[in-house]
Amino acid sequence: MNTTPRTWPPFVLIALVVTAALMSSATPSPLYVDYQETWGTSGTMITVVYAVYAVAVLVPLLFLGRLSDAIGRRPVVIAGLALLVVSMAMLAAAPSVAWLIPARVVQGLGVGLVTGSAAAALIELHPTRNARASALTSSSTTNFGIAAGVLLSGAVATSSSSPLVHPYVVMGVALAALLVGVILVVPETSGAGPATLREAVRVQRIAVPAETGSAFALAAVCVSVSWAVGGVFLGLGGAITKDLVGRSDYLVTGLVVACLQGAAAIAQLVWNLRAGPSMWRRGVVIGVATMLVGVVAASLTLEAGSVPGFVVASIVTGLGMGLLFLMGTTLVAQSAPDGARGEVFSALFVVAYISLGVPAVVAALAAEVIGLAVAFHLLVAAVSVISIGALVAVARSAARGPRA
Repeated sequence: MNTTPRTWPPFVLIALVVTAALMSSATPSPLYVDYQETWGTSGTMITVVYAVYAVAVLVPLLFLGRLSDAIGRRPVVIAGLALLVVSMAMLAAAPSVAWLIPARVVQGLGVGLVTGSAAAALIELHPTRNARASALTSSSTTNFGIAAGVLLSGAVATSSSSPLVHPYVVMGVALAALLVGVILVVPETSGAGPATLREAVRVQRIAVPAETGSAFALAAVCVSVSWAVGGVFLGLGGAITKDLVGRSDYLVTGLVVACLQGAAAIAQLVWNLRAGPSMWRRGVVIGVATMLVGVVAASLTLEAGSVPGFVVASIVTGLGMGLLFLMGTTLVAQSAPDGARGEVFSALFVVAYISLGVPAVVAALAAEVIGLAVAFHLLVAAVSVISIGALVAVARSAARGPRA
């Protein structure tokens, strides 16, 4: 383990790495409708392209969740960034939908490697090793990254003569610069982990240390609700915008998703400034209530065909999403032991990415059969049920009196 005194530049750089990784994952979102129109493929197939990314992210989380605990955060982050640069080149060069799938797989592998290791590194690189501040940074950079990614992609595509190429070129250059920065600036931070590399590289059991169990269970419920809603907006945002506006529009699609994710990040920042870690139960309740108001409003405005209404509903939904994700990452950051922190964060993100991919594909399949609006209404009903489950979990946790 590196004993060099912790300073701000490495921490800030890793925060930028997380932001850029999530930016890259969202870069295709405003472009999906154009892919569908240009290549004549179905909406379900485009959503499958979106979903294979979420499945690919699970591979390093399932097989390599303890790798950064064994060999260090730095080499894992470097490998993840290198894969992301390659994926941007593959997406920029893709001539058909068949090429998008392997490109998204490579991208998912890269994000999966970065996500778990960087989340742990943020705690270890923070100059005061503040778990609360690091959890806030991890969750807010995720949301800001997705928001920035769709806005950047939409802006570049709108002003470009090659809208399906240039967004990836811009993102690839940024990722390459961060890769060089990590190599030159970031020290190693990992502590005692698995005794051998063979022990680290194995299928994870999606299990956490016993002392973390109750906190992790509630964190998983919060994160799954939050990411399921975000996944549907990312996967179907272009189709929803086209249905509302009457045509494909990169910037409106980017605006809807950016409002959702930007509001999530703002909610996290405001909560961190005004509430302490002991307020997590209230955070879960407020997050669930706000998100439910938002998704119901989104459903109503979609039915009414109101673009401004849908944007406002996306903002309200994002506020609730952000609080729920922050509560989940805070609980894990506070409860995970040092030697297993990478493994526990990886387990949390396994839950997150399953929640990100599966609902989006189900919604796309349903939209092909019963229509986009009806499929979205069914999603709202499903989210409502899961959210009630989150409130039940909070009530049971309060009755048992666990510490956050």
